[in-house]
Amino acid sequence: MTLTYQDVVTIKLDSLTTAAAKWEEMAGKFQSVETLYKNKVQTVSDDGGWLGVAADGASVRFKGTQGQLAAAQKQAKAVASLLRDAHTQFTTLVKAVKDLVADAAKEHFLVDSQGKVTYDWNSVDEGAKKDPDYENWRRKTVAAETKWTDAIKKAVQHVDDADQGVKLALRAAADIRPMDDWLRGGHDFNANAKGDIEKYEAERATELRTKLGSDDELSTSELAELRRLFRDNQGDEAFTQTFLDGVGGPKGSIEFNQQLRELIGDDKNKAAYEDVRNGLAAIISTATRNPKTSFYSSWRESLRQAGDDNYGSKTNPLRGYQLFVDLMKHGGNYGTQFLHDTADDIIAAEKKNPGFLTKWGGGHSGIDNDALDSLLGIMSKQPDASTAFFDPGSDGKNERLAYLLTDRDWPKTTYVGPAGVHDDKVLAGFTGREGLGAALEAAATGHQPLRPDQHPNPTAAHNEAQARVMHGIVGSLDAGSIHTNLQRPVANALAEYSSDTHQILGGISGDYIKHAGGDGAWTEDGKTRMSVPADKLMQVMRGLSDSPEAYATLHKAESQYISEELGRLPKGAEGYERSNPLDKSGAVLGAYSAIREDVINDDKASAYTDADWKAKVAYHIIGGGVNYLPGGDWLQRGVDTWTFAWANENKAAADTEAAAKITDEYLKANNQMARMVDGWAEGRGIKDKNLVEGLTGDIVNGYDRGNNWGRHLLGNS
Repeated sequence: MTLTYQDVVTIKLDSLTTAAAKWEEMAGKFQSVETLYKNKVQTVSDDGGWLGVAADGASVRFKGTQGQLAAAQKQAKAVASLLRDAHTQFTTLVKAVKDLVADAAKEHFLVDSQGKVTYDWNSVDEGAKKDPDYENWRRKTVAAETKWTDAIKKAVQHVDDADQGVKLALRAAADIRPMDDWLRGGHDFNANAKGDIEKYEAERATELRTKLGSDDELSTSELAELRRLFRDNQGDEAFTQTFLDGVGGPKGSIEFNQQLRELIGDDKNKAAYEDVRNGLAAIISTATRNPKTSFYSSWRESLRQAGDDNYGSKTNPLRGYQLFVDLMKHGGNYGTQFLHDTADDIIAAEKKNPGFLTKWGGGHSGIDNDALDSLLGIMSKQPDASTAFFDPGSDGKNERLAYLLTDRDWPKTTYVGPAGVHDDKVLAGFTGREGLGAALEAAATGHQPLRPDQHPNPTAAHNEAQARVMHGIVGSLDAGSIHTNLQRPVANALAEYSSDTHQILGGISGDYIKHAGGDGAWTEDGKTRMSVPADKLMQVMRGLSDSPEAYATLHKAESQYISEELGRLPKGAEGYERSNPLDKSGAVLGAYSAIREDVINDDKASAYTDADWKAKVAYHIIGGGVNYLPGGDWLQRGVDTWTFAWANENKAAADTEAAAKITDEYLKANNQMARMVDGWAEGRGIKDKNLVEGLTGDIVNGYDRGNNWGRHLLGNS
């Protein structure tokens, strides 16, 4: 019987501990009876005073009875333990339901006896109903009713799942079997009874997996039971490790995923088997989270073997690592050490067996051939794990970054045809490395990779590990051949170091010049900073800028940072206090101009025409919002003025060529800065035109220095 909301909120849990105490008392009494039996009865056949066939037969029977008394104690203690475990679980889960109800009540929501939530509309003042925003608020409130109801329903489901688990464990501890009602002759006590609910559930889940493996299907009730077992226990270490051992460790898990992929293709139970696969991935996450357990060591060693095995054919191999990482995509919250060890083991495997991740022809539908890149994509969702994976360390001994950016022979797509064996070099130019790009962005920024509609924060804070990663990325990239799928994510990361790149490209900061070598990271006045050699930075930014989206990301972030520099100018600033930061801003814009010039004048084959490149830059600078900078509107006013004017003029462009010319105008330093300074001055209420023009002049004065230096760093002087 499924528990209802009313069952859960009215249940009395004290009876569980009372019953547990009775079972413990029963175990003690069985022990007393056993002691008495051994001393007063069993000795009759064992003390040598009674000999012969009858004595031998009696001895066997006496030992059997003594064994039953010992088993009764074991079973009673196990049941007591199960009941106390149940009490602990139910106490937590029932409280979660009641807490939700209390939280809903604080927001004026009512919960009926079925667990359905409705707002207390009687609490709404009549005057509030006349508010222009009332209908909008009412719609949101009705939607909130559903959210509260669903949350309570889910919490009740957790209680029912646990209840089913307790029932299963109690029956198993009593050794109750399906055919017991048909058998005669009594029932023995269970000498193998266990006091752990999760271990019994793991054994049952293993039975169901075995049946699925042999029969290729489960009944509706069995499939529902397996989903319940996974749902209720996927966060429990004892259950997850017992289950994974029971199904054959990594090899069994890989084979399980392979079968689930086939079953998911059957629309009949698609959602149910997807749920099972998600549960299996979560089970692996929990079981491998603690690297100090003996289970972990055994699992890792077994995965090394199973990961290298071929689960496909000789002509179209399917490696265990490919199937395993495919399974991992459906989980999350993996242990940092597990992610690192698995990645390191894949690297070791491909070094030992080059080409073992090659995709032959069409490969296997839905499975990424590059298991390492896929794993890095999973890792990117856990930024701290990504940072630790790539962090070169202050001693520079971590070589993963260098291996992946410079040394790795990335898996290829290979075809076999009449002309022989050949690799698809065109495909390799724009596929692959998606996971690496995502992981690098997460590692250097400390957050998950940005979505296409999100913007980097140019004043983001970082720790030294993240800064070392950013320094390492710039130092390791081959500026002349940055892969397409690395350009935007690396630009996203670098844009969040705009406060540092601004100083580097400004060219006059001694601190940044001094720290450009080594690991490039240091902390000063509570803020972590990052530096790289200016020539390497310029060359990498140029390489990234083959992508107009990447260039626009960097230029826009720098423009935002310059707005902040304007905002930090104290009123009445004169001399170097005014000219130094503005001259530096001009120099940086000059460096950006040098990058643009190099892109446009590059005679190498490009994916874009000059006009297309400029149009895409414009789209990504003026097409998105700029309200992501911390601070008040006055900080953004300068950039807003510049981009607003640009966007309005761009609307009137007749074609791509016209839009490109407009882009040229608005990216000129004097044009951009004149509009930005005008907007900033307006936001501050400054009407002195001489002052405004003087500020713009300070910036433009730095432009020539930055542009000439930038061209020199790119080898164009």
